[in-house]
Amino acid sequence: MAKATLIIFLAAVLIGVSYTMEKIQQPKAPDAKSYFDNGGRLRLISSSHQDIAWMDSPQKCIQYRDEHCITPALEMMAKNPDYCFVMENMLNLMEYIERHPDRKADILRYTKEGRLEWGATFNQPYESLLSGEELVREVYFGRRWLKKNFPGCDALVYFNPDVPGRALQMEQILSKAGVPYMVISRYHEGFYRWASPDGSSVLAYSPGHYTNSSAMLNAKPVEGAKAIAQKLAKWTPYYQQHNIPPEFPLLNSVDFSKPTDFGPLIDLWNGQQKTRAGAPASRMQYSSTRGFFESLAKNDPAFERVMGERPNLWLYIDGPTHHWAISAHREAGFLLPAAEAFNTVNALLGGSFKDYPAKTMEEAWLAAIYPDHGWGGKEGQITDRLFRKKYEFARDKGKEMLASALQAIGARVKTDPAKGRPFVVFNTLSWPRTGPATVTLKRTPASFIIQDGQGRVMPHQMLPPLPGQSPDDLRLEFIAQDVPALGYKAFYMTQAEIHLFVQPQVVVAPPRQDADQFENEFYKIELVPGGVKSIFDKELKQEILNSRKFLGFEVFTMRSVGEDAGEFSRVQQPTMEGFDKLSAHRTPWKFEAEESGPVKFVFGMTQTMSDCAIKERLIVYNSIKRIDCEVSLLGWDGSPYREYRLAVPVAAPEGRVAYEVPMGVVEVGKGEVPGTGGPAYGSLVYDELLSQIRPREVQNFLNVSDSRFGLTMSTSVAVNDYRDPTSDPVNYPVLQAVLLATRRSCHGEGNWHLQEGDHHFRFSVVSHAPGWRNGYRPGIQANVPLFAVIDLSPAAGASLPEAKSFFSASAGNIVFSTIKKNEDDDSVIVRCYDIEGKDADVQMDFFAPVEKAELVNMIEEEGRTIPSQKNSLKLKVGHHAIETVKLYPSKLRRD
Repeated sequence: MAKATLIIFLAAVLIGVSYTMEKIQQPKAPDAKSYFDNGGRLRLISSSHQDIAWMDSPQKCIQYRDEHCITPALEMMAKNPDYCFVMENMLNLMEYIERHPDRKADILRYTKEGRLEWGATFNQPYESLLSGEELVREVYFGRRWLKKNFPGCDALVYFNPDVPGRALQMEQILSKAGVPYMVISRYHEGFYRWASPDGSSVLAYSPGHYTNSSAMLNAKPVEGAKAIAQKLAKWTPYYQQHNIPPEFPLLNSVDFSKPTDFGPLIDLWNGQQKTRAGAPASRMQYSSTRGFFESLAKNDPAFERVMGERPNLWLYIDGPTHHWAISAHREAGFLLPAAEAFNTVNALLGGSFKDYPAKTMEEAWLAAIYPDHGWGGKEGQITDRLFRKKYEFARDKGKEMLASALQAIGARVKTDPAKGRPFVVFNTLSWPRTGPATVTLKRTPASFIIQDGQGRVMPHQMLPPLPGQSPDDLRLEFIAQDVPALGYKAFYMTQAEIHLFVQPQVVVAPPRQDADQFENEFYKIELVPGGVKSIFDKELKQEILNSRKFLGFEVFTMRSVGEDAGEFSRVQQPTMEGFDKLSAHRTPWKFEAEESGPVKFVFGMTQTMSDCAIKERLIVYNSIKRIDCEVSLLGWDGSPYREYRLAVPVAAPEGRVAYEVPMGVVEVGKGEVPGTGGPAYGSLVYDELLSQIRPREVQNFLNVSDSRFGLTMSTSVAVNDYRDPTSDPVNYPVLQAVLLATRRSCHGEGNWHLQEGDHHFRFSVVSHAPGWRNGYRPGIQANVPLFAVIDLSPAAGASLPEAKSFFSASAGNIVFSTIKKNEDDDSVIVRCYDIEGKDADVQMDFFAPVEKAELVNMIEEEGRTIPSQKNSLKLKVGHHAIETVKLYPSKLRRD
C-alpha cells in the first residue's frame, strides 16, 4: 500500500543510489574485517508485497500476479536451480491455481524444494479488526490449506509487513498453529522474540520498512555491493551483542514487485570475497524466508522480547470510512461461530454429520476473512464494493445456517402445550444470560403473559411495526431470564385469565411526556436537551457521568482531514473547524409511549445538522441493569473531511481504560508494546509511544474503572476513543464511538469514502463494581442477541428438556470461541480461551458422550490424548491461553 515508498524506490533505482533508505543514521564505512567475513551468508530473499487490490481493481491485480509475478517466477526456477521466490499469502496461490490448474505439479515441486514460498495465512489483515476465530481461520486457510492441497509442502512464515499494527494474541495463534516465524515492518529494524501474554512467541524480523533493501539490491551491482557492505558493518555490533549467527537477510520487496535476476550482484559479491587465514568469506545466495529464519535461530540467540498490542495507525480505513461493510463483518464475527456450534449440536443430536453444512460454512468463513488491508486504492470503488459484498455474504450465510440449526433443535424440545404457546430462546454465549428477546408473531391472545416452564412470569410488551412490516406481523419483546450457557430455554405465551394467581409482571410508572428525570430500580437519570446530564447508580451510590463538557450519549462533529491509511507517523486526528454538538441546538427529548412498557422506557429526539439529521433513542430497561442508545445519521450527504462521534463522559478522573481485542483485553498504558514504532524509511519515523496511540480498534466493549465503580460501554463500531479530542481536552475519560468519517484513499488515484445515505448504530452501558472483569460479560452480550424460535413443529420423539446447556465450563473466566465439526473427520473441535488473565483448572461438560479427547494445535493437528470421561474432561488453561480440544463422539452413524 506504500505508494510513496514505491516512488522513492523507483527513483533510487533510476539514479543508482548506493545507500539504503535508512537516513535516520547513516552507517560508517566498513571495518577491514566484519563479523560476516567468517563464513557469513547473505540471504537474498526475492519477494513481492501483495494487497488483494489497491494497485488496481481486484481482477486486474489477479491477472498481474499471474503474468508478472508467479508465472515468471516459475520460469526462472526452471532455468536456475538456485532461484527462490516468495508470495506473502495463500490467497495468491488459490487464485493462481484456479487460473492454471495445469501448473499444480510445478508449484508442488518447487514448494517442496523450498524455493517457492507461500505465506502461512490466507491474506494480510488488520489483525485487531478481525475476531479471534477469524484470526484462527487465517491459518486454517493458510498453512493448513497448503498442507492439505499440496502434500509434503508447508508454510512456516507469517507475512504482514505493511500494516503498522499487531494484535495481542496473534503470536499465540501463530505459534499454536505451527507457524514459528513472522515478517513485519514499520517497526524498529531488528530481530525479536515477539510474544503473546500467555508466553508463546514467534521469531520476528522487521527490516524497518519492507522496501528498505530494495534500492541497494536493484542499483548497479558495484554500488549495491558497497551499500551492502556498509549495511553489514552497521549491523556487526548488533549481531555480536545478541550472539546471532552471521546470517543476514536482504529482502527485495516493494508493492507488486516482479521476480528479479540478481545474478550479476551475487556473482560480483561472491567473486570479490577472499578468505582470510583459511576462513571462508561471506557468500551471497538466493534464499527462502524460512531458510533464513531457520539459520538465524541456531545457537539460541538472545533476541529482544516484545509483547503487547501495537495499536493500528491505519484504523480509519476500518469502520469510520466503511461503516456498512464493517457492520456486516462484525455481525458475521459472532454469527459464524454460533452457526458452527449449533449445527454441531444438531448433528450430534441426530447422530450424524450428514447434513452439516460444511461447504457453505467454508465459503462463509472465506468471505468473512477475504478483505485484507488494501481498501480503496486505484479503482477503489470496485475493491470496496467487493469487500462489502464478501462481508454481507458471510453475515447472511451465518444467519441462514444458525436459523436452520436452531429451528431443528427447537423441534427436539419436549414442550408442554398445557402451559401455552411455546417458543425456545437460544443463548450462543459461554455463560447463562438474562436479557431482551424479540419474536414476531402472526397473532396473540387478547390478554396474555409470558412465563417459563416453572411458571415464572417474564416482563413483556408489544412493539410498533417496523417500516415495511406486514400489518399481520406482531412484534413482542420480553426479558428471557436465566437462559443456560450455549443452550436454550423454553418459554410460553398463555392467556392471562388462566393464571389468575400468578404474580403479574412489574410495571414501572411511566414518566410524564415532558419529564426531564426518570428513575427505576437501578438508576436515576436526568435528561437535558442534546443528551443525558446525569446517571446516578442507586446500588453503588455513584454518579457515573461528568457532563461538564459533553453530555452522556451526545453526538458531536469535527473536521477530519486525512487518509484512510498511508505514510504518516501518527493517527491523523480531527480538528475543531466546524465543530458542533447536539446540546448546542437545545433539542429536547420526548417520551415515546408507543415504544415503552414493562420491558423498557424509550426517549427520543431528532436534530437536523448541516449535513444530516441525527436521531437518537435512549432505551432504559426496567428489570435489568442496562441502558441502550440507538443513533442514526439520516440522509448523510457525504461532506468531505467530516467526522461524527458519540460521547460518554465518565466521572472517573483517575479511571483506567481497558478494551476488548481478539481473544483478550488490553489495559491502556499497560497492555501495549513498550516504546515507539521507530524509524521506517526516509523521514518517516513512528515516534509516538505506542501506549499513546488513539483511537483504538475495539471488539465489543470499552471499560473505565476507578476505585469507586466501573462503566462498560458496548459498541457497535470498530473504532473507539477514550480521550477528549478537542483543542481544550478535559482530564477525565470520554468514551467515544467514531461513527463516521469521510476521508479519501491514500492512493494518488484513489477514491473518496463518502458513504452517502442512512447509518444506524447501537450502544449499551452498564455500571458495576470496579474493574473490567466485572463488566465484560454485559459488554459482550449487548452485541450478541438472544435468538428466539417460534411456531415449532415438535419432532417425533422430541425429548430434550425445557432448558439445557450443551457445553459449559466450570471456570467463569473461560470463553468458548467455537465448537465445530473437525475439518477432516466426524470428531468435534472445541476451542476456548481465558479472558481474565488467570490460570484455571477447568471442567468442561458436554451433552454428547465421547470415546476420548485430545489436545490439538490451533489447526486441529498433533493430537495428544488427555483424560476424559463420558460427558466431561478436565483441562488446565493457563492465563491468557487459547486451547483447542478434539472430542471423539461415541454415538455417531457413519453415513
